[in-house]
Amino acid sequence: MDTEENNKSNETGKDPERKTNTPNVKSKVKLKSYFKKNLVPLLLAFVLLVVLIWSSIRISVDAKRYENEKTQLITLYETQMDSLQVKHLEFASTVFSWSVRSELLRNNVENLSQLLTTFVKESGADLVQLVNPENKIILLSSDKKFEGNTYNQNLDFEIENTVVFKQDGVIRIVTPVMGFNSTIGILIIELKNDN
Repeated sequence: MDTEENNKSNETGKDPERKTNTPNVKSKVKLKSYFKKNLVPLLLAFVLLVVLIWSSIRISVDAKRYENEKTQLITLYETQMDSLQVKHLEFASTVFSWSVRSELLRNNVENLSQLLTTFVKESGADLVQLVNPENKIILLSSDKKFEGNTYNQNLDFEIENTVVFKQDGVIRIVTPVMGFNSTIGILIIELKNDN
């Protein structure tokens, strides 16, 4: 009797054991035939997907590199501009010290005060001060509240040439004003460094 049931099930094509596997086998066969029929379009779609992913990564890497180069160029430019401005002010302070010297020797304080004000306006300096090297009293200042006070910053009053100091975001250009035999004043130009 078992053989008759098996024969019947084989004739109808319904095997009880094959019943559970039939949908998987059919889907695998359909999938294989679909891949065989559409091999070229599928390969092209895969290649297109790979190219899109690669180009997306490449664009991202290039954008990061561009931003790094841009930041470096901006920093280099700002450094060079600051350096040029400091060199310009260093030269201008030397020339300005000659005018200060002639006015100090003539004891013409009013004209000296006007020179200081004009120098600040034209040079872009934030503060200009003239200090007596003997007692460290500020004789003249572009900011009048400092006049008459003692200069309390760390500074060597025995300098013989123009010196540039960079400290705490402030660039200080210190120029001696020479008399006939000795230093008659110290010209201090301060410039705030914004970086």
